[in-house]
Amino acid sequence: MFTTLAFHVEEDGGTVTGDFECFARVPESGTGSGSAAFTVNAMYVTGRITGAAVNGDAAILTGTATITGLGAGTNVPFSIVVHRGGSGTTVVLTTGALVFHEILVEGSIEVRRKEAD
Repeated sequence: MFTTLAFHVEEDGGTVTGDFECFARVPESGTGSGSAAFTVNAMYVTGRITGAAVNGDAAILTGTATITGLGAGTNVPFSIVVHRGGSGTTVVLTTGALVFHEILVEGSIEVRRKEAD
């Protein structure tokens, strides 16, 4: 499975707002020429982040999402645990009873606490 994810979250005055997208693709076939073509939509998650807890270099983000494919549904609760870093950084997405352990291969994740005003 090859997954693309994007998120942004902010806290302002005690209110957490943000968006989350996750698109998982699988190969056309398990063997042969299609086994390296990650073109089949296995799951798409699009949701609103409404909660966040920062602990050092990690954050737990929570909200509800609309999911197609694996775990399909609307208003599905999700949580995503992210760690600051680039390639090799881990992400764990939980949607309902499904848990996905991801490793970042490109891009980076920033985790920062808002400085007091």
